[in-house]
Amino acid sequence: MAQTSIILIAGLFFLIRYEPTELDTEVNRSAIVLWVCLITLIPILLAYLTRRWAKLRVTIVFEVLSLIGLVCTLYLLHLPGFVNEQFAFLEPVHHSREILPFIPFFVSLLGIRFVMYDGPRKSMEQRWEYLGFSFRMLLLPLFPMLFISAVLDFTHLFPEQIAAYVGLALLLPIILLPFIFAPLLMQFLWKTEPLTDTVLKQKLQRLTDRSGMKYRDIGVWQTGSLSIANAAVAGIIPRNRKVFITDTLLHNFPDEQIETIVAHEIGHIRHKHLLVSTVLVLGYLLSSVIFYQLVMEPLQEPLEGFPILLSIISILFFVLYFKVLYNFLSRRFEHQADLYAVDLTDNQEAFKSALENLSSFSSLSKPIRFILELFETHPSLERRLSFLNRTDKGEKSVHRYRKCLLEVKVLIVSIPVLIFLIYLMFR
Repeated sequence: MAQTSIILIAGLFFLIRYEPTELDTEVNRSAIVLWVCLITLIPILLAYLTRRWAKLRVTIVFEVLSLIGLVCTLYLLHLPGFVNEQFAFLEPVHHSREILPFIPFFVSLLGIRFVMYDGPRKSMEQRWEYLGFSFRMLLLPLFPMLFISAVLDFTHLFPEQIAAYVGLALLLPIILLPFIFAPLLMQFLWKTEPLTDTVLKQKLQRLTDRSGMKYRDIGVWQTGSLSIANAAVAGIIPRNRKVFITDTLLHNFPDEQIETIVAHEIGHIRHKHLLVSTVLVLGYLLSSVIFYQLVMEPLQEPLEGFPILLSIISILFFVLYFKVLYNFLSRRFEHQADLYAVDLTDNQEAFKSALENLSSFSSLSKPIRFILELFETHPSLERRLSFLNRTDKGEKSVHRYRKCLLEVKVLIVSIPVLIFLIYLMFR
């Protein structure tokens, strides 16, 4: 969720909740095509004209303009109805067809990121490399919707009596697929090569042996000229799990720092943070059902004729759940993994120096990092170092991070409670 544009998610909500209206006037196809092109290109053009101020991080402003443009194409140009009319021959896959009006918005976001890229202006190769990465990152949130649409289209092949059961049986695994096939998603984002440094590979093997973590392989992400320093352990199934480090990390960090960074990622596995993330996604699906029944359903009548407001309310609930609640837990998971890395390697100084080196690859200033931390998945560098310093002082509040956090226990207990509430509402 950290690298995914919340603007893209908001656009999906507007598209999903779009309500078609009856048109009394004849549709001018050429005018619709022209206006869609203009609405798509205007935010990109404005971003290009102000690119000299890219260091001020105003990309979000143009993405919001692009989101407003999407709302205009939906409710002023009635683009979904126009698309349905032009692509009527796709009726057998009409659910999948509904994603087509989203393409201009997707192109607009991609164009904005391309022109606002603040790398070396002379390196067009680097700019195109960044464009490819942005394309893959923006595409990831669309996969669930594409899968769900494909499943809904597939269920139409079955008799109506069993179609709902077939759809439910196919949709439930979708929740688990991103976590099971996370290594494949990682390799989708970056070109990956096997780790050839045998000395480092042996060190990491000894590290994973001490932790008891099982994995299949160690790969090196080829981030090229983007210079991204990071590491990850992906996959909840041991036989499918892979350890990843970026080429920037490999070439700019000493082995002992890389060990501590990988130990941090191992900490996420040992504390079952991937499984907890799966539970969090399930919690959102369950809580959204309750939210719809208790909040959205009563608002349907008073807000009839104002579907945009209903979409905004749905977006606010999503932001509250993932950008506030989910990230609140995520920041504690980072502290937990930090402590595990220090305990596993018994080299706190190396881990601290690794964190400081990682910060050199971040272009955000310290004040901005503190302001944005409420909505970030990771605590600020200063807060992480302060947390590690508290371990030296033997503060009792730190030791709770070596065990299952109270927040996680509350989350696990809340799932059956939500299921019971839904049962009471629909029985």
